[in-house]
Amino acid sequence: MYDKNIKSDLVFDDLLGKPFRLGGRGPNDYDCWGLCLELGRRVGLAFPNDFTPSKACDQDALIRLHADEDFERLEKPEPFCVVTFRINQPYVDHCGFVLPDVNYFLHTMWGHNVMKQRMDHRILGPKREGFYRLICK
Repeated sequence: MYDKNIKSDLVFDDLLGKPFRLGGRGPNDYDCWGLCLELGRRVGLAFPNDFTPSKACDQDALIRLHADEDFERLEKPEPFCVVTFRINQPYVDHCGFVLPDVNYFLHTMWGHNVMKQRMDHRILGPKREGFYRLICK
């Protein structure tokens, strides 16, 4: 379970603006899953640490594998859950990390540094696939 005492995004501010790199696991660059790994670590969650493949279809297969085995799907966002997206339809090929104010998430992607965005972002909002909480085993 995550640390419920974390109330502020301030513990994440140092990541804003860090560059995207496929396979990036920090501390200087991240891909979307590497960013979720780091953010999860900061709140006490140990997400599965697989490499993010470069093809959308392979990313989709990896995300679905972990969604079935390691995560439970949520009806709505909650702090520190993972939000997934279908950037390249029909594949689930992108993810972000939901902040304590569940109206925002952090993510990074090709051509974009780590950023904070609204859940209802005009481009990403419609591509949202779902929300997932790590199953604590």
